[in-house]
Amino acid sequence: MQNLSRPEPLSAKDKGSFAFDTVNRRMPMILTRVIDSTSKLASKLTEKNDNVKADNVKEIISKLSGLKYEMETNKPLKILNDDEDDVKMWNEYLQETKSLVPGKDLAFYTGAWLLCECYMYRRIYQAFTSSSMFKTHDPFSDQKRESFFSTIDSVKSLSEYIIQCSTTLGKNPDNEAIKLEFETLLQFSLWANKCDLSVSGGVVMDSQHTGMAEQLKILKTWILVDNSSEVWELLGTIDRSINHEIHIDFVLDNAGFEVFADLCLAEFLLSLNIAKTIFFHVKNIPWFVSDASAKDIEWLVAQMQQSENDYVSQLGKKWKSRFEEGSFQMKKHKYWTLAHDYSEMKTNAPELYAELSKAKLVFFKGDLNYRKLVGDRKWPHTTPFAKALWGFCPAPLCSLRTLKADVVVGLKPGQDREAEAKDKQWMVNGTHAVIQYQHSL
Repeated sequence: MQNLSRPEPLSAKDKGSFAFDTVNRRMPMILTRVIDSTSKLASKLTEKNDNVKADNVKEIISKLSGLKYEMETNKPLKILNDDEDDVKMWNEYLQETKSLVPGKDLAFYTGAWLLCECYMYRRIYQAFTSSSMFKTHDPFSDQKRESFFSTIDSVKSLSEYIIQCSTTLGKNPDNEAIKLEFETLLQFSLWANKCDLSVSGGVVMDSQHTGMAEQLKILKTWILVDNSSEVWELLGTIDRSINHEIHIDFVLDNAGFEVFADLCLAEFLLSLNIAKTIFFHVKNIPWFVSDASAKDIEWLVAQMQQSENDYVSQLGKKWKSRFEEGSFQMKKHKYWTLAHDYSEMKTNAPELYAELSKAKLVFFKGDLNYRKLVGDRKWPHTTPFAKALWGFCPAPLCSLRTLKADVVVGLKPGQDREAEAKDKQWMVNGTHAVIQYQHSL
């Protein structure tokens, strides 16, 4: 791979692109929302005469406002100056990375889009973690929780579905029936990504998932690449009658309904003895507005246990037990919140690469993970998925992604033109999707 050349990264210098729109509009919008919510927190603390905390929050606001000014005026990206354990890797990356515009400093409008987005979220985190009283504050938690409540009807329906499905198949484990249910749950996990707050600017869209089960047949026609059967070829060979040690990993994306759907798919895999353990790789800091952290999942399970719906509460209690006894496990690693793409993991995080290599299968969820898998570059759409991975394949992997960025690979000739004829915004509005699988390179 090193002897070949990769295309240039996507960037904000390409006017008219989604990257340009994101840097110019969505990123400032998200940052403004963080500043506004933090200002409201300061006001509440002042009203309570908690002036010490209020002053601490005002210092955070000042740092966030400074970041917004740097972004709007295209100032060079500053090195990080907090005490977190990823600072060295971040600063080395910033110092080694070149501007995409010759003769210009590395800045928001001259750097690679992936780098600039990740950098903004890392700087937001720095503003909080550098404070004395709000080091662990998540400025996106209210939005993530509101998003979950807006999809509660779908949560109830899918809870009933997964419990009944697992019970029925457990009594009558017909292979063809298991395959069909697996592919259905795979689609739930795929399309749940439509609720992505980093794309909507942090605005919760109500009732996006109500009646989704009935829509799956229609939605299936919008899947550009569907390797579901290949994924099942891998999992269908597992001997479910024996006590094996197989584990499957999920590199998670969004909190709320999406991670709920991921947990449902994981529950199916465990209840049918396709896997003994499921590892969930979460973000260790607030990330891309809606990305799932350990706290988000713990909150989700707690909410489910308190539900008045029997199926939801039953599932919540079951998942609490799974996390306690270890068949569900959450994993954290700083690599997931760096700007590096995954082809660099083996060099920069060999211990994480080695951990993933032990999995029977690794699911990579969502748009950002897809961008990091293929380097967020200007690949021709017909580029084979294997080539775009650029050497990254620690274990068989499956990317479940609805398209929300100007990058996609693995399409057949002419397939992009057909998609554009149906929808001019097909690459960025989440209407199209891919289920792409790679066994090895």
